[in-house]
Amino acid sequence: MRAQNKQKGFTLLEVLVAVLVFSFGMLGIAGMMTISVKNNHNGYLRSQASFMVENMMDRMRANPVGLWNNAYAGVAAQGSAECDLANPCNFQQLATYDMQAWADSLQTALPAGTGTIACVANNPLPVGLGVASPPSIWSPVPPYDGVCTITVTWNESNRNSATDQQTMTLVGQP
Repeated sequence: MRAQNKQKGFTLLEVLVAVLVFSFGMLGIAGMMTISVKNNHNGYLRSQASFMVENMMDRMRANPVGLWNNAYAGVAAQGSAECDLANPCNFQQLATYDMQAWADSLQTALPAGTGTIACVANNPLPVGLGVASPPSIWSPVPPYDGVCTITVTWNESNRNSATDQQTMTLVGQP
């Protein structure tokens, strides 16, 4: 009787082909992972920009005298203003402090982050007020009758490992 020689297992060539196919698959997954990480980081930056815009709108709502007196207009710039118990601020100084704190936050949270604010009042202050003065129980400051445009710009990675400037704009009534 003749012994039949049945092959069991894989040949070296089959193993090499399987490793090659597996390697190409892993390279594709690695490429997708780098794109995924970049897109995830860009989404994080957009979330931070959204938070920064809303934060400034809240600061403006909290200081209506500074808002009516146009103290929030312009480009946010870093500085050294302080408002605390040892150094109390008036409404104008509080607006300056808010703008500086916002500029610091933009620089910290966003690459090349900058912010600008432009407000347009629909109507001037009611007759007799002229300039918004500190509120009292007898003469509160009316709500701001206008809209403000808050714009934040920053740099974000693109597909070519370069950067694109991104902009987020919020138009609202503080």
